[in-house]
Amino acid sequence: MNDTAAFNPAEANQETDLLDLLGILRRRKGLIALGLFLGVAAAVLYYFLTPPTFRAEMEILVGQKSGDLVKGASAGSSVEGVDTEEDVLSTHIQLMTSRRILQSAIDNHGLDQIDSVVKAVSNSGSLTPLAFIADNLEVTKGGDGVARDAHTLKATYDDPSPTDCAVVLRAIYDEYENYLGEHFEGTSTQAVDLLTQLANQTGQEVREAEAELAKQLATTNIMWDGERTRNIHKERLERIEDDLHDLTETEAETTSRLAVISDFLKSRDPQEMTDFDRLALLSEKEVSRLKLMYDVTRGDVSSEAFQAEQPIRQATAQAEYDEYLKLVMKEKKLAEKFSEGHPQVVSVREQIAMMRRFIDENSAKTKGDEIRERMNPADMLATYVGLLRNDLAGLTQQRKVLETRSAEELEKAKNLEQVEMQAESLRREMMRRQQVFEDTQRTLKELNFVRDYAGFSTDVIGDAEAQEKASWPKPLIVLAIGLFAGGLLGFGMALTADMMDTTFADPDDVQRALGAPVLAHVPRFEPLRRKRSDPPFPIDSSVRVFHQPQAPAAEVFRVLRTGLLVDARMKGHQVIQVTSPLPGDGKSTTSVNLAMAFAQTGKQTLIIDADLRKPRVGRLLHLEGDLGFADVLMGECEPTDVVQTTVNKNLFAVSAGAVPPNPSELLQSEKFSQLLNVWKDKFDFIIVDTPPVLAVSDAAIVSEEVDNILLAVRIVKNGRKAAMRAATILRQSGGEVGAILVNGYQTKDTSYGYTGSYDADAYGYGYGESHKAYYSDSKSSKTFQTI
Repeated sequence: MNDTAAFNPAEANQETDLLDLLGILRRRKGLIALGLFLGVAAAVLYYFLTPPTFRAEMEILVGQKSGDLVKGASAGSSVEGVDTEEDVLSTHIQLMTSRRILQSAIDNHGLDQIDSVVKAVSNSGSLTPLAFIADNLEVTKGGDGVARDAHTLKATYDDPSPTDCAVVLRAIYDEYENYLGEHFEGTSTQAVDLLTQLANQTGQEVREAEAELAKQLATTNIMWDGERTRNIHKERLERIEDDLHDLTETEAETTSRLAVISDFLKSRDPQEMTDFDRLALLSEKEVSRLKLMYDVTRGDVSSEAFQAEQPIRQATAQAEYDEYLKLVMKEKKLAEKFSEGHPQVVSVREQIAMMRRFIDENSAKTKGDEIRERMNPADMLATYVGLLRNDLAGLTQQRKVLETRSAEELEKAKNLEQVEMQAESLRREMMRRQQVFEDTQRTLKELNFVRDYAGFSTDVIGDAEAQEKASWPKPLIVLAIGLFAGGLLGFGMALTADMMDTTFADPDDVQRALGAPVLAHVPRFEPLRRKRSDPPFPIDSSVRVFHQPQAPAAEVFRVLRTGLLVDARMKGHQVIQVTSPLPGDGKSTTSVNLAMAFAQTGKQTLIIDADLRKPRVGRLLHLEGDLGFADVLMGECEPTDVVQTTVNKNLFAVSAGAVPPNPSELLQSEKFSQLLNVWKDKFDFIIVDTPPVLAVSDAAIVSEEVDNILLAVRIVKNGRKAAMRAATILRQSGGEVGAILVNGYQTKDTSYGYTGSYDADAYGYGYGESHKAYYSDSKSSKTFQTI
C-alpha cells in the first residue's frame, strides 16, 4: 500500500490561513463591494437625515486657596479641603454631573423652559428635562499631552440650538460653584464646633485622670518615676534572689572542693603521703590564702627589729617563695600528665628539693638567733580543710538569712501587686485621654487654619459660547464610519458565503482538505475535430498524450507521470489505481492518458478496466473483442486471452468484458489478487481504472490490492464533502490516497498553473447519470464528450 508519511498536511498549511482570507477577498470581491456601497449609502442618508447638533465647551481650573500654606501646616492631613490628589478631580466630575446640581440649575435658571429642551421633551413623550440635560452633558479631566496632569475639567453640552447649549452649560457651572462655596463653609464651621467641644471634654477627662492617679499613689507604697509605676518590694525580691543564686554557686564550689580533699585523705595512708601530695591538693589561690593567714599569725611580726628588716626580708623571701611555688605547681601538672618515674617529673622534684634546702639555709642566715615557726604541708592542708568547713557553715547561715528576707519581700510584693496594677491602669487611661486631647487640639488648629486660608477655587479659563458650526454630524467621520461598517458587512457576507460554499476554491484547497499532494492540474480543453475527408482516429481524441504530445494538456499528464515515477522508484510502487469521488470526474480519461504517458517512456504498461459496471477504457482505446477482465475473473478464459495491444507498442490494455451480475464479489475474490501478481511479472506498471468511490464499493475493494491510489477530483463539480468522504472511505478500507489530480481547473493564461478562474460547465466528462446508474444495464449508457 502507499505510504504518504512524506506529505504533511500541517506543513502544507503552515503559511496559509485556515480560512484563506486573501482568497476570500479575491473570490467574494463583489459581496465586499456591495457591503461598502451599502455602508456609504447609509452614511450619506444618515448625514442628510440627522438634525445638526451644536456643542458648547467650557474649561474649568480646579485650584486650592493658599495650597502651599495648608500643606506646610499639615502635610498629609485628611481634613476636607487639604488633600488635592488626583481623585479630587473625579469627585468634582461626579459632583458637576450629579442630579442635585442639574436639578438646581433647572429650577434656578429655568432650563426646562428653553425651546430646545421643551421641544426634545415633547417629542420623546417620556423624557424629562433632567434626563435630557444629563444625557447631553459630559465632564472629563482636562489636559492633553504634556499637560495631561493639569487640574482642569472640560465640560461639554450638546444641544440642537447653537445658543441654548452655551446657556445650559453656564447655568450648570453656576450651580456647581455655589454648591462648593456653601458646602465647604458649612462643613468647616460644623467640624470646628464639634472639635472644640471634643477638646474641652477630653481636657476635663485628662485632669480627672491625673487627680485620680495622684490620689492612688499617695495612699500606697507604689513609686512613680514620671513614666511608670514601681513596686519597691518586687525590686528588692529580685536582688535577694540574685544573691541567693550567687550564694548557691559559692556553696556548691566549696562543698565540691572539701569533698575532693576529704576523699583523697581517706584513700591514702598518712605515712605514705608526701608533702608534695598534700601541696598538690592546694591550688594557687588556696596557697596564697594560707600564706597570708600564716604571716598574720606569726609571733615575731610585732618585733621592732623584725619590722626594721622586714622590707628586704619580704622581698627576698617572696622571690624565693614564688619560685618555690612555681616549681610545686609545675610538678603537680607533670604528675597529672606523666608517670612517677618520668624524667621531667624527677627533674622538677629535684629542683624543688634544692630550692627547699636553699630557702632553709637562707632563712637561718637572715634570722640569726630568732625563733620562727614553720608550717609544714600537713598542717597547711589540715588548716585549709578547717577553713573550708568554716566557710560552709557561714554560707549556710547566710542562706537562712536571705531566704527569710526573700519570703518577707515576696509577701509584700504580692500584696502591693494588685495596687500596682490599679495604678498602672489609671496611668494608661490618663495617657490615652491625654493623647486624644493632643490630637484634638492639633486637628482643631489645622482646621481653623484651613477654614481661614484653604478651600477649593474654580475659575473658568474657557467660557461657553454660542456655536456657528454644528459639531455633529461631521461628513468625514460619518463617511469613515460608513466605510468601516460597510467593510465589516461585506466581509461578513463574503465570509458567510465562502463558509457555506461546498466547492473547492482552488487546487491548494483540495490539497489541504484531502491531506495528499496535488501532482497535476488538468485544464479545460476542447475535443479534437476532424474533417469528413480525414481518416478516423485510431483511439479517442481525448487521449491528448497521443494526438497532441506538445499541447499543454499532454504536458500535464507527463508531469503527473513524472511525479508517480519518482514515488515508484522511492517506494517500489507498481500497481496504480485511478478513481474519483463521483461520476463525471474524468478518471477514465485520466487513466488512459496516464498509461499512454508511461508507455511513451519505454515502460511496459498495462491498463486494466476494472469498472465492471460502466466501462470506458475499451471505447477510448478502440479495443476489439468480447473477452475482458470480468471473463478472466469468472474463469471463462486465461489471462493471456484478454491482453490486447494498442497504438503504442509499450501499452497493453484489458477491457472490462461482459458486465457481470456481481462485480463486487468478483473484485473481492482471490482470483483478482492472483491476476495482479501474474501481470506484475510481465509489465513494469499497471494502471487500474475503477468506479467512483461514492457510487459503489468496487474502488474500496480494489484499493486493498494496489500500491498507490490516484484520486481524480473535478474542482468545480465535486463538493468538498464528497471528496473528503471518498478519501476517508479509501483510508478506512486499508488504502491511502497517494496523489491527487485536479480536473477542470482553468487559469487565466489557459495553462496548468495555480491561479485563475474556473468554469463549472467547461467540459463534460465521464458519467452523465446519477450514482444509481452504476446499478442499471450497461447497454443503456450513452457516449459522452471527453476532456
